[in-house]
Formats: sequence, C-alpha cells, structure tokens
Amino acid sequence: MARKRRKKTKKITLNKYQIGFSFLGIGATFFFARFMAEGSPLFSIISIPSYFVFGELGSYIFFAVLFILGTYILINEKILKTGIFKKFFFLILATTGIFSFPLIEDSNHSPEDLGGWIGYTTVLGANFLLGGQEEAIKLAFIIAFLGIIIWILYSLNIKFSLWSLKFVVQEQPTSKKSQSQNKNDSKDNKEKTKTLFDYIPGTSGNQSNTNNNQPSTEKPQTDDTVKSLIKEKFNKKIDEKTHEKQEQIKQIKFPQDLPSFDTGILQPPQDSSDYEIDDSYLIEKAEAIKAKLDEFGIPVSIEGYNIGPTVIQIKIKPQAGIKIARIENLKKDLSLALKTKSLRVIAPIPGTEFVGVEIPNPKPQMVSLSEILGSNNFGKNIGKSQTNLTLGKGIDGNKVITPLDKMPHLLVAGATGSGKSVGINDFILSLIYQNTPSDLKFIMVDPKQVELGIYEGIPYLLSPIITEPEKAVKVLKWAVDFMNERYQKLKKQKVRNIDQYNKKVNKEDKMYRLIIIIDELADLMMSGSKKDTENYIARIAQMARAVGIHLILATQRPSVNVITGVIKANIPTRIAFGVVSLVDSRTILDSKGAEDLVGKGDMLYMDPNTKFPVRIQAPFVDTDETEEVVSKIKEKYMTGIEESQIYHPEIINILESKAETVTGGGGGDDDELVEQAIQIISETKKASATMLQRKLGIGFARAAKIMDILEERGVVGPADGAKPREIYV
Repeated sequence: MARKRRKKTKKITLNKYQIGFSFLGIGATFFFARFMAEGSPLFSIISIPSYFVFGELGSYIFFAVLFILGTYILINEKILKTGIFKKFFFLILATTGIFSFPLIEDSNHSPEDLGGWIGYTTVLGANFLLGGQEEAIKLAFIIAFLGIIIWILYSLNIKFSLWSLKFVVQEQPTSKKSQSQNKNDSKDNKEKTKTLFDYIPGTSGNQSNTNNNQPSTEKPQTDDTVKSLIKEKFNKKIDEKTHEKQEQIKQIKFPQDLPSFDTGILQPPQDSSDYEIDDSYLIEKAEAIKAKLDEFGIPVSIEGYNIGPTVIQIKIKPQAGIKIARIENLKKDLSLALKTKSLRVIAPIPGTEFVGVEIPNPKPQMVSLSEILGSNNFGKNIGKSQTNLTLGKGIDGNKVITPLDKMPHLLVAGATGSGKSVGINDFILSLIYQNTPSDLKFIMVDPKQVELGIYEGIPYLLSPIITEPEKAVKVLKWAVDFMNERYQKLKKQKVRNIDQYNKKVNKEDKMYRLIIIIDELADLMMSGSKKDTENYIARIAQMARAVGIHLILATQRPSVNVITGVIKANIPTRIAFGVVSLVDSRTILDSKGAEDLVGKGDMLYMDPNTKFPVRIQAPFVDTDETEEVVSKIKEKYMTGIEESQIYHPEIINILESKAETVTGGGGGDDDELVEQAIQIISETKKASATMLQRKLGIGFARAAKIMDILEERGVVGPADGAKPREIYV
C-alpha cells in the first residue's frame, strides 16, 4: 500500500520584536490618524471600526492598551506563557463596561458614544446576572477592573516602591537545549539544596537514588518541568524573603550609648558593717583546729584569716616534716571538732606555704550584681574588653571579673538549688550592660522552658528561645556554618581575629559577638543527637574564638556521658557550683571540692591561667530585677521595632523546617541507616519498626525513629492501627 504523504504545512512564527513592533505600529498609527489626519482615508480605516466596537472613549483605551502591550513584549521574553493577551482582553472588557455606566441609568444613550458595542454587551450581561441592580453592577465592574490591574501587575512581576517602579524579568528556558541544561544543573545541585519539596511523595528527593538496582518508571517531562518550576519559584520566594529580612536587620539602628541600663534598678549593695565577725569566734575555731590536729600528732600554728561573703578561711602552717596529705585525710575529724556541716581543706593555698581550712561564715553576706557592676575593677576592665563576666567576690573579699573572650568558652555545672541559674543570669546581664544590640547577640537554648524565657523578645537575641533539643542541634550546625563564613571574611581582609576585622572595615560591616547559651546540656546529649551535639560543640570550641563566637554550657548533671572527654578537652574554663558527690566534682573540675560547697552561689572557678579551683561567691539577682532590666531594655531599644525583625531569617527558616534525618540534619551512621531502610522497604514492600529492628540490627526506639523520618519524607504512609503502612517506593 502506498503511504499517503502528509501535506507539509509551513508554520509561520513571529519573534517578540515582530509582534511588539506590530502592536506599537497599530497604536501609533491610530493616534497619528486621530489627531493629525482626521479627514484622511487612513483615519476612516482605523478609527471608525474601533469607534463602532469600543465607542468614543473605549477606542482610546483599546489602542493605548495595544501600545503598552507592544512595549511590554519588546522588553520581556515571555509572550504567551504569562497569558498576557487574555489578561488585557479582560481589562478592555472591564474598562468599556465602566464607560458604559450611563447606559445603566439611561438607556437613551447611544452605545457608540460610550463604551461601544463591546461595553454595551458586557453591561447587558452584567445587568442580567445581577438582576438590574445598578449599584451592584457598578461595584462589580470597578472591583473587576482593579482586580485585573493587580492580576496583570502580578503576572508581569512588577514591584512598586515609593520612589521607583522596578521591573523584574525572570529568565525561563526557551528551547529544549536550555531545558536539558537546566535539568542537568538542577541534578548537579541536588545534594547541595534541599527544600520541602524533596520530601513530598513523588517529587525528586533523597529517596530517588536509594536503590539503583530497582527498575524506575520515568514520568512525563511536563511533570518534571512543572515540579522544577515550582521548586524554583519556592526557592526564589524563600531567598527573597531571607534577603529582605537581612536588609531589614541591617537597617535597624540601635542607640549606642552605654551602659545599656542603669544599675539603679538593681538591688543596692548591703552594708558590710552589719556582717562583721567577732574575733572571739575566729579564735575559738582556730584553737579547735589546732587542738584536733595535735591529737593526731600534727603540730601547726595559726597564721591568719580570710573572711569572704559566705566562707571563712583559716590559715594554718604545719611544722617541718609534716606531710600536708595527713591534714587532708583528717577533714571529717576537723568537721566534727568545729561542729560545721561543710568544711574544705586547701593543701596548700596556691602560692603560699599555708594550708587553708574553709568553714561557712556564720553571718553570710549577699553579694549584689550592682556592687560588682559599679566597682572600679569592672570599670577598668570595660576599657579592655566588652565581654567581662561578673563572677563575684573571692574569699579574700576582692571582686573577681574575667572577660569571656579570654576564656573563651565556659562550662558550668551545679545541682538543683546551688545557684547555677542565678549565675547564668549574672553573666547575661553583665554582658548586656557592656554592649548594645548591634555589638552583641545571644542564641539561648532552654530545654526546661522556665529558666531563660524571661529574655524572650529582647533585641540581643538572634533567634527565639529554643526549647526543643532537635532544633537546638540544627542551630548548632548553623553556628558552625556561620563560623566558617566569618573565617572567609577574615581571610579576605587578611586579619586574624574579630577585633582586627572590626578596626579595618566600616562601621556598618562590623561583626557582632555571638554568645550561645545552653542551660541544660544533658537534654541535648540525651535526645538521640549526642554525636552531632558533641561534634558541633567541639568544632565551635576549637575554632570560634577568633570570629567572636563563644559558648556557655550549663548542666545540673555533670556525668561523663554529658560532659564528655571531647567537650572537657576543648573547654578548659569551668565553674562548679555545689554538686552532690565527689564523682561529679571530679567530672567537672578534675579535682575534689565542689561537693563541700555551701550552695546559694558558692562556687569554684578554674581556667587555664589559674589551673586550680578558686572559691568565689556569685552575685545574687532575683527575678524581679531581671524583669526590670528586660523591661528597660525593650523600652530603650524596641520602640517601633517588631520582635520578628530582630531575628536572623536563616535561623527562623531552620527552626520552622522539618527534621531531615534521625539526628536532626547531621550525617553519619543514621543517614546510612535511613538509606538502608528505604532499600529494604522497597524490596520487601513491608514497613514496620520491628522489621527494621531485625534487618538493621538496631534497637526498637531507633527503628521507630527511622520510621517517623521515612513517614515525613513520604516514603511510607502513617500508621493506621494494626493495618500495614502504605508504601510509596
């Protein structure tokens, strides 16, 4: 059979310049004929038909629209994809309908004098649909006109500002070659960029390449194109939103006057004259110590006293040939002789030839935060650093102030009621006192949800108070990336640390210091993300000092599975409030002593310079004082500023996103287990935690967590009682 030859038809295509200039030519010709040559045949050919169809006023609108449309086509690549012709057609209908309003009120008017027969027909249709209600018809046309204008502006991606009109033209692939190139680029960037669409069932997410041996069914190219366009639009909106928020944060100008709050709102210092100790009491205790040691054949002499806010230190000097270890071993006997509930032996007092016996002060004196902030020592230290921490008063009565950037990170431990939370508040308020919100930012993690919530909404925060351990791990990961970005800036400016960088750049480009406070480290370490938490903390502790990022980690459970060897090795500066056992003291300080503290802010401080624990009484600040400071800070800095404006947009996006993996976004063994679980489910077509437990050789809790992640990714359906889960791979 002879095949019928198909008749070849020549397809005529016009490029954007031909179409655009055509519309421009028609519009310009009408205006030329209308105003310059009304009596010419050209005017009759062009003007009279448009006058009949659109009316006297409508014809102007019609040709003006042609002129605008031609201009748009010349500057924009997208001609038909945006449906621009349809939108302008509806605009003409709405416009001519508005010009035909007199026909609603008086039917004696001629259609040609108003909106033409197009407008007349449109009005008749609206009159029929709305039952002849004149006001309703007019309102409907006006709303339609405004809606179409907004529709057109939105489709053209035109953004208005107060001073300028900005055209934003999005590039779209116009050929198969560009489409394939775009597809390859998106494939190359697949592992770098993950969005919400990576976990929607049916989209190209992580599960697409989990089993290369399984047969795959290719979907139509149109679906892939639509999905890629949706993902591109989604990512663009996120990027624009993030960029706008970042620009918004840069535009916030905070007052630069310091201190940030007046110490007059804090509790004033107490009069020390009311807490003087009688000499008779000191002599009595000294004689009791000497008598007890003489009983065990350890002759000593009394050399003096140090009277601290909560502790008295009695200095004794053993005679030659006496081992001071013997005095340490008699701690319980000395406690019995002195009739005290707490006693600590320092053998020897560092830098001296004396042994110290520390007992509680019978007239303890509270140390106020205002006393430390208003001292001359603190004023001198502010001139050297803006990260001074008010540690408190030493056993000799001297005020102890240490800059955080010299530590450069801090590990705090203490049992419930020992004063740990009050100490954290002291550190926060002292840092706020020395810095403006432009110079200092906090990220606060409070899994207990009751300790740091009082600071919610202050301009010093870089994010809302984080209460979920999984989100805290994500933010720690962000902090590592943020640290690496800052190192790139330092490298570009050829400087070594944040201080040199801030001196070299403009005021607007200066880096702020970032303090990450975790009030309960144990919750993060016990949340199933121990490995990631430990790695991120170690990375920050090792490298972040130079770029102005510091850690303050606190826990009431100083056990070896919380304060691990890696964390201790990278954070040598530590504070121990009262703990319950000698083991806890050795865990936090690598020495004994913290178990003998009296509580209520009594602490031992150790850093690389001291190399031995120093006893200090931390300042006391109550909740009312803290609330008053927070109120003054908000009143001073947050006037006219919304809380959402002060937060970092990247952190907000992280906090609002779902978990990507079992470990909250980290890599490692759990990532591999998830991939193996997907492969097992795709092969067996069965999905249950017990099956994964057997196949992967893991515990039930971990297998159940993997099932939750697979459900979030869209690999399996939700649990439905005893029925098996649906499988989508």
